[in-house]
Amino acid sequence: MGLSAASLICLFSPVFMSLSVCLCSQVADNREESVKLREATKRLYAQLKEMEKRHQEERESLQAECNEYHTRLVEQSERLQRAEEQSEERGQQVEELQRLLGSMEIESGVLKDKMAAGEAELLQLKAGREEGEEKECAELEKEVAILKEKIHHLDDMLKSQQRKVRHMIEQLQNSRTVIQERDRVIRDLEERVAFLEAENREMHDHMEYFMFNVQANLITLISHFYPPLYSKPLTPTTPTNKVLPFIKVIEIKS
Repeated sequence: MGLSAASLICLFSPVFMSLSVCLCSQVADNREESVKLREATKRLYAQLKEMEKRHQEERESLQAECNEYHTRLVEQSERLQRAEEQSEERGQQVEELQRLLGSMEIESGVLKDKMAAGEAELLQLKAGREEGEEKECAELEKEVAILKEKIHHLDDMLKSQQRKVRHMIEQLQNSRTVIQERDRVIRDLEERVAFLEAENREMHDHMEYFMFNVQANLITLISHFYPPLYSKPLTPTTPTNKVLPFIKVIEIKS
């Protein structure tokens, strides 16, 4: 005995209803998973953009500071070079003045010896003066007076040159002090520049590590919500010894 259409509908209605409920539930689950995935992706993308922005700002700040220290380093190096040149020039001037002082001291000693000999001869002439020797005594007195004047003038020059030498030596010592201080400043600047460059490299490494983690999290999320249907190795079109990776086919349900 055959069943009527109405009987068949009544018989299979519960099955159809059950399948409909399952399909609706699956669609709802898929939509919920898609929403969760989109929200997680948005969060990770927002974190990535914020990290990139902060990294760029910090990098620009470090680069500006590094450029400033480089500029100061160049300026200090130029000043140090000028100070060294001035110090070398003053050192040469001091050496020349010291040689001049040595020559003047020798000349002063010769003049003093000559004056002492003239005075001794003059005393002898005065002690045994005769009529014909008065003119010679007068010439000796005049010569001794000239020698005294030369010696006095030479002594004044010696004192002046000695003061000048002392002043030049003080300037030379000050220049060396300035050079030492600028050497210290340059070393500090070089250390600061090296520190900033190392900090910049470290920040770059942190950024790469963060981006790697973001990519890994995205892959994990996608794999969690949409497991791979199958995997297969890539087949090269041309002969090669290079090992090719497996590919995973993922079905994304909308």
